Amino acid sequence: MNDDEKYLFDLRGFLVVRNALTHAQVADLSQGLEQHRQNNPQPILGSDRTVLSKAKDSAWSSPSLLELGGTFIDLLDLPAIVPYLSTLLGEHYRLDHDYAKIDSKMPARERTLYLHGGGQGAGGPDDLVGPSDGGQCYYRYSNGRFFNGLIAVAFELDDVHEGDGGFACVPGSHKSNVGLPRHWRHSKTQAEIPDFVTRVAANAGDAIIFTEACAHGTVPWLGQSGRERRTLFYKYCPHAVAWSPCFYNAHHYQGLTPSQQQLLMPPSAYGSHEATAHIWEKAQEEQLELQRLRAEIAALKGHD
Repeated sequence: MNDDEKYLFDLRGFLVVRNALTHAQVADLSQGLEQHRQNNPQPILGSDRTVLSKAKDSAWSSPSLLELGGTFIDLLDLPAIVPYLSTLLGEHYRLDHDYAKIDSKMPARERTLYLHGGGQGAGGPDDLVGPSDGGQCYYRYSNGRFFNGLIAVAFELDDVHEGDGGFACVPGSHKSNVGLPRHWRHSKTQAEIPDFVTRVAANAGDAIIFTEACAHGTVPWLGQSGRERRTLFYKYCPHAVAWSPCFYNAHHYQGLTPSQQQLLMPPSAYGSHEATAHIWEKAQEEQLELQRLRAEIAALKGHD
């Protein structure tokens, strides 16, 4: 992350990394996502959730894009993105949650720009960041270091032209000491959007990196000719911080490297310390054993 990028991120709260993905990676991710959507009436669109979608779901780990494997796994520690994460979060960070956002498929009631986050004033019953005080939305720069409570990486799989819709934010709001006024939070049409909101255009393969402390949202989609905006969000926290109520179980995914397994560890002030890793490895094994026993009991009941 060069000095120009550091200045712009501190000033605005976001950056666009051009060509973070190769053409081959975009094609592979697109194919994998579309195959999954076609083959599943209720496709896995990520781990960003606060309720269990099915009674049999594990309370510890939630459905994740990582289950699609291949390039979806590679995004965990993509070489084009890791330097930004290390600069903005420090060396000890973890993947907190992930999800895919497909705008044209959103119900009409959800096609609204909901600005959420926004510096020290974030959080509360009317903010999508949650009913807490928004403490996880913090941003600070001190002694030459960035401090962020949650960094989002949005990988665009389709071109997003100016005027289409998509990601938007209030630049500089990550430093705000006052909450975003309620009457500016919701815009049902593009015409209603306040003029201080910046709409960020991007090309397929670009990655938008932003701090959750920056007031942001998705502009109602107006892409022409039936085009969709498909975006993959991977969101990272400092190791001791958690946003999602669910954690990952590294045993659920194939082909993880040791460093990728560390990124999936639950929050801990110890980070990816050897002793902490041992405890989590044991917890994951016990979870898998519990799932196996439940499956055996269900099978036995089926023979009754």
